[in-house]
Amino acid sequence: MFTNISWGSYLTAAGIAIIFWYLVILFKFHSGDLKKILSGEKKLQIPFLKKTSKNIKEIKSISDSFPKSFDPLQDAEKLSQRIKDAAKECSEKNLSKQQFENYLRMLLEEYPFVKISALKENINQLMVSESQLHPNLVLSLSEADSLWEGSVF
Repeated sequence: MFTNISWGSYLTAAGIAIIFWYLVILFKFHSGDLKKILSGEKKLQIPFLKKTSKNIKEIKSISDSFPKSFDPLQDAEKLSQRIKDAAKECSEKNLSKQQFENYLRMLLEEYPFVKISALKENINQLMVSESQLHPNLVLSLSEADSLWEGSVF
C-alpha cells in the first residue's frame, strides 16, 4: 500500500494539508483583523520591514553623537587660521608664553581629527613659525607637539 505513493505525492499532500490547517486557524482567530485589512481600514504590518520611531530616533542620536565634520583637511585649514589669530591676539595683549600655550591647547582640543591625521606635523610647524613672529611667544617643535597631549594649566 505505501509503495504506491511516491515521495513527491506525499510531500504535495502534506503541504496542502498544512496550508489548509493554517488557513483554518487564520480564519478562526484572526477573521476580524483579516476583514479590516481586506477593507482597507487597517494596514498589513510586517515587523521586520517597518521603520519604527524608536529606530529613527536611534539613528538620529547616533548621527548627533559625532561632530559634523570628518574632513581633517577642512579642520586643519580652520585650525591654522585660528592659530594665526591666536598668536596675533596674544602678542597684542602681551600675554605670557604659558597663557599662549593654554590658548593653543584649548584650540587643539576642538579638532581631534587633525590630531590623528598626517596634518598634525604641519600644524606643529605652523605653531612654531607663528610663535617666532612674536618674540615673547617662541615655541619649539617639541613644545608644539606636547600641546596636543597636555591639559590646560
